[in-house]
Amino acid sequence: MKKVNFKLVNILLLLLIIVLAIFVLPNISGVLGKAFYALLPLIIAFALAYILNPLINLLQKYKIPRWLGILIVYSIVTIFFVYLVWGVLKPAVDSIGNISVGIENIMVQIGEILNVDTTSMSNYIIGLVDEIIVEITNFFTASGGTVGDVWNTLISGAVVIVVGIIFLLNFPRIRQHIKEYLTITVKPKTVSFVGTLDRELTNYLVAEIIIAAIQALEYGTLMLVLSIFFPEFLVFVPLVALVAAVLSLIPYFGGYFSILFTAIIVMTVPNAAYGMIAIGIFMLIFPQLDAYVINPKIYQTKLKLNPISTIAFVLLGQAFFGIVGAILSVPFQVVLEVTMQYYKDNIKSGIKKINEHL
Repeated sequence: MKKVNFKLVNILLLLLIIVLAIFVLPNISGVLGKAFYALLPLIIAFALAYILNPLINLLQKYKIPRWLGILIVYSIVTIFFVYLVWGVLKPAVDSIGNISVGIENIMVQIGEILNVDTTSMSNYIIGLVDEIIVEITNFFTASGGTVGDVWNTLISGAVVIVVGIIFLLNFPRIRQHIKEYLTITVKPKTVSFVGTLDRELTNYLVAEIIIAAIQALEYGTLMLVLSIFFPEFLVFVPLVALVAAVLSLIPYFGGYFSILFTAIIVMTVPNAAYGMIAIGIFMLIFPQLDAYVINPKIYQTKLKLNPISTIAFVLLGQAFFGIVGAILSVPFQVVLEVTMQYYKDNIKSGIKKINEHL
């Protein structure tokens, strides 16, 4: 009886996996996408509870009952999000018609500097922005077939709030059960790995929230100062601060995107030269101050991420999942780095075994 050629079997299995990935995944990607978006409110609720849990724990240290701390924090968060939608986004959308002018002016300036015709690119970007503005306007007015979207958004928001409160109420119990389960079923090294991963992600989230708040203050103050000379900018102060806070979650590139967004708004006025000078001075000082002084002081996690690999993760995340992927790329890298540190010996051993069987 001939011996089984395990090397050939492994190669055939690898080829089978590749073929399945090529032909099967595209067919089920739609189903997976629908399942993801259906579960998205639960995912957001858990992520929000995970972010807010350290704050609830802090309130408990000051003798505030957990249920009362959750009620206070969630009330503030809910009021804040309502303010973002109706106090920031809607007024800005109502006054955002001149954004196309700002984009056109910037593209003309770029064309003059590079000595190229930017008309086609300018028309494409303006068309894209106008389409987004129409969609946002339709959403706020529940017109243009967006009634279903508005209703689904309200239901999802309610689910996020209710489920998030449930998660927060049971967070200490959930953590204790997970710890007990891991202690019984897995090795001590795995328990230590989960604890370290939890600490690193918590530190990362807290640091990013502080950084987002600082950059929102910086860019909001810039627009507030400019609004002294250009009163029409006053309505955009909260919007610029919000965009800067969100984009600060993108390492290395977020600050430049925030400057570009601010510059587009500044270019909407006829005499934009003075505003662009202010942005130029701001760009020379604050992005460097954030990158080399403030952020390193705040980001005090023990894990040191390689800048090149971080940029690669950000680019890949943006390519596959857009701005959401870019924002989530660093937390994913944190998880991967912690895993590699804890299980590098196991991974090397596994790779060695695979090489031996091929």
